[in-house]
Amino acid sequence: MTQAPAQHRGTRSRDAILDTAGDLMSRHGYAATSISMISAACGLPVSSLYWHFGSKDGIYVAVLQRARTALLAALPAVEVPGADVAQRLDTFLDEVRDAFQRHPHGLKLLLGLGMVQQDASAAAVAEVHHYRDALLAWATSSVSCVFGLRDRPEVSDELARFTLRVASGAAVARWFEPTAALETGPLRVALLALAAHHGVPPRGTRPEGPSGGLRGRG
Repeated sequence: MTQAPAQHRGTRSRDAILDTAGDLMSRHGYAATSISMISAACGLPVSSLYWHFGSKDGIYVAVLQRARTALLAALPAVEVPGADVAQRLDTFLDEVRDAFQRHPHGLKLLLGLGMVQQDASAAAVAEVHHYRDALLAWATSSVSCVFGLRDRPEVSDELARFTLRVASGAAVARWFEPTAALETGPLRVALLALAAHHGVPPRGTRPEGPSGGLRGRG
């Protein structure tokens, strides 16, 4: 009879540790966030942190995993609706901006990379790269749908990487300016210009859809 309540308490404690650690690490970075800081902020003893995660690095990897799962789940579907390039691009950027605004801490952890330093473990660095690989696959498929580039994967890749670099820059900016937002207006102009540079017209019929890739769940 006591096992279920004990498990529930353990889950609550684990979530409280991750909530606190994610907030502290997104604000101060991995290296500057200590076990004692997390313990004091969440109100749980240091022994509880070690019992759940084994080490500070174990906490960090768990924080990254949870942030990655939440962010990828919040991404819009890669099949972007719209009658032409302009409409699809507007929809895509609006949804990207909304996801960016809903997950400020996760983006700073996973995109900013400010806390991944030499004292972070290989597991932590690998988790960040795993997220970025998944995000690039999603962005490439989405951009391919927006501009009708299924037959030009190299252009899709370039536009997707540019989009993620702009988003990464906005995430890093939040280290210095917490209210910094993803400016989709200039990004829209830049993407249309890059596409035009590769001979992609600003308008056209809606493509049938991308061939594969990740699907975000809104």
